Amino acid sequence: MRDEYSPYKIVHHQDKIEQLRRGKQTSPLQIHLVVSNRCNQRCTFCAYRMKGYPSNQKFVESEMLSYEKVVELLNDSVEMGGKAIQFTGGGEPLTHPRCYDMVKQTFDRKLDVAFVTNGMALDEKMCDLLGDACWVRVSVDAATHRTYSSIRNIPSGAFYQVLRNIELLRKYRREVIIGIGFVVNQENYKEIYEATKIFRDLGVDNLRISAAFTNQKYAYFESFRREAQELAAKAELLRNERFEVFNLFTDRVRDTFLAVQDYDYCPMKELNTFVGADYNVYTCCTLAYNKLGLIGSFKETSFKELWESTAKKNFFATHNPRKVCSVPCLYRNKNEFINYCLKHNPRHVNFP
Repeated sequence: MRDEYSPYKIVHHQDKIEQLRRGKQTSPLQIHLVVSNRCNQRCTFCAYRMKGYPSNQKFVESEMLSYEKVVELLNDSVEMGGKAIQFTGGGEPLTHPRCYDMVKQTFDRKLDVAFVTNGMALDEKMCDLLGDACWVRVSVDAATHRTYSSIRNIPSGAFYQVLRNIELLRKYRREVIIGIGFVVNQENYKEIYEATKIFRDLGVDNLRISAAFTNQKYAYFESFRREAQELAAKAELLRNERFEVFNLFTDRVRDTFLAVQDYDYCPMKELNTFVGADYNVYTCCTLAYNKLGLIGSFKETSFKELWESTAKKNFFATHNPRKVCSVPCLYRNKNEFINYCLKHNPRHVNFP
């Protein structure tokens, strides 16, 4: 697998490994930042809006972070040694009226920027700004305007609008890696290969094939899993020297099957935290807007003060994914690798 989705990135942060090995709580390298829960689409597979799904427990669509608190958060991240901010959902980041200013403030502080969007509201000004981001991923999940309209509950013309906006982002591409997200579900799986071909020819850098998380978990995929796997494998053959296909479909389906974690320590919660538009900080995107993942609120305090609080330290000290994480974990592979790195005396290290 190429660098973008490597589970081994922690090796470039030996200081963090050493802190964790000594049993110290560290500060996050990356913050997943949800500036808005509002969205201009209504995807049928959106976990935050799926009744009964863990991420729907505390989710309120009207909530947004204030510009002032985001700037405060960015300052705290710099002071704490943070490296990156990923603007994501929740909702669609571009529904926040000051999204552009927030991203610019992130650049101004020399933090790495990533941006996840459905692409509908991308305009020339925003594309120019994002031309220097590390990466932008546009969630499309379809190859035809009919399927796109159906799974996102929007007018059919929006599909072509998004394609035009992706081309606009390409126009301003300087440093940014442009990726496409394709979350496989029962409604779109037949279009995996065609979508990959469309976006390869459009000139983006990569396409990620993933899988929907639903209340039905593994059973959801039984009727179409084999065909979807075959189409995803076929799509991989479309990669070339300038276009990569990240086929994570089988891994994500496996994640739904292995919902209960079999390790006692989650190092990723220390390195990659999730800030919701409700001013709450959560352990991860999987347990966002859920009381099991709730670290605390920074609405009446600062992010740094919350992170360094006794309550947060006690929460982390007693947190055990084997007991609380009964949902699919996106970070299973990373947690297993980091936990190996943290061993004081692993066996047979001289037999690589």
